Amino acid sequence: GNAEEQAKNLLQDIRARGLKGTVSAMDDFEFDDLPSQKVLILVVSTCGLGEYPQNCKYTWMKMQSPDLPMTWLSGVKFAVFGLGDSTYSQFCVAASGYDVRLGELGGQRLLQRGVGDDRDEDRYFTGWEAWLPELWKALGVPAVPLVREVPTPSYKVTTSPGKADSPPVADDDIIPPGAARLTLLTNHLLTPETKDYDRDIRHYEFEIKGTSVSYKTGDSLAVWPRNDAQL
Repeated sequence: GNAEEQAKNLLQDIRARGLKGTVSAMDDFEFDDLPSQKVLILVVSTCGLGEYPQNCKYTWMKMQSPDLPMTWLSGVKFAVFGLGDSTYSQFCVAASGYDVRLGELGGQRLLQRGVGDDRDEDRYFTGWEAWLPELWKALGVPAVPLVREVPTPSYKVTTSPGKADSPPVADDDIIPPGAARLTLLTNHLLTPETKDYDRDIRHYEFEIKGTSVSYKTGDSLAVWPRNDAQL
């Protein structure tokens, strides 16, 4: 999802400034190793009506243990950035919960919690771009990367002879790796149909029965678009 993507991008930015680091889903990280970390940066979304993402619920539950001393993370510096939608009453509640609990367990807060609102003009990037420079200051690293490496390509492009009206591969045969063709059942516009509202937000429902597709709370759906032939 969005939080995972931003965390991976952040790791690249950190390494470009000469620091070392790793990226992991919270529940994939060894819980007992948290106190031995020098710096802990959490990027976490809030799902639906205040749900914690599926891949961090276990960590959150273990953090509530009354057996953890208030000095458990006394040697750890931390920062938290939350992603959410301010139209929901529990806006960024997961990020807020982690931020408060890490401090209660003795962690040293590097900077104020950042929030990215999906309702901002540039969505969560608005808050991210405001928070990131403050993070670099708190870490004592340059605002501008020391090195810029070109990432390894994810795909290889090859060309085949053909014409626009008779391509070598039919559109229906193009399915990205890991994707599946689904039938759209519902396409309902949620936003007002007025000129004053420039965002198009919709409720979609897809038929997944009989397919290999499944989902959990917090999952995101990537859509492979195709233009109408008449356009």
